[in-house]
Amino acid sequence: MLREQKAVVAMSGGQDSTTCLAWAIDKYGAENVHAVTFDYGQRHRVEMYAAMTICRKWRIPQMVLSVPAFEQLGAAALSTESIDVNVDAAGTGNDYAEAAGLPSTFVPGRNLIFLGLVAAFAVQHGIGNIVTGVCYSDEAGYPDCRPEFIETFEQVARVAMGNDDLTIHAPLLYLSKGATFSMAEALGVLSTIIVETHTCYNGVRDALHPWGWGCGTCGACIERADGFAEFKNRVVAS
Repeated sequence: MLREQKAVVAMSGGQDSTTCLAWAIDKYGAENVHAVTFDYGQRHRVEMYAAMTICRKWRIPQMVLSVPAFEQLGAAALSTESIDVNVDAAGTGNDYAEAAGLPSTFVPGRNLIFLGLVAAFAVQHGIGNIVTGVCYSDEAGYPDCRPEFIETFEQVARVAMGNDDLTIHAPLLYLSKGATFSMAEALGVLSTIIVETHTCYNGVRDALHPWGWGCGTCGACIERADGFAEFKNRVVAS
């Protein structure tokens, strides 16, 4: 039987997933929350180490799963060093993303596989709630971050796991990055988000900006910086 008061968070170590971890702790209590993190050969592996640090700090049990398939498949900027994360035009090497009009950072099947593994973890640990940081408003526009994916995946997971009690939560689904910063502030974890998380696609962690660590030029950094500016403007306006 799945327990409605327990949750497992897909924890990457970035701004969104860490905010979702704080949300889950606030909703269910730290003693009822688990985290699952993935090592898929990502070029920004520092994000994974950030996840480990935060889970230790918050005393959240964490499982790190190795998923080498994406590195083997290649052809996506986040799993293949030869593809530029800043290039979204023709000839990036991510042929599928290019044909679909998506950024070179899109990793086909990533969230599908990750959430499937998180669902498997959930049912084996009697956990009824899966929390993910996917965000529909992200400028990247990944198809596996859209509402229809979350809604459909929940139904598929229930059928595949044989349990209608399994529920997918996406607290940030309709929020802007600025609103996500606001949620972090409300949850009391804003400083953790800025200083301890990592989102930069290039894995740069030698420059701490007002919004956090990063190169400042990749899509993830630009979106995060813009979101922080939006957040600060809201604070001033209020």
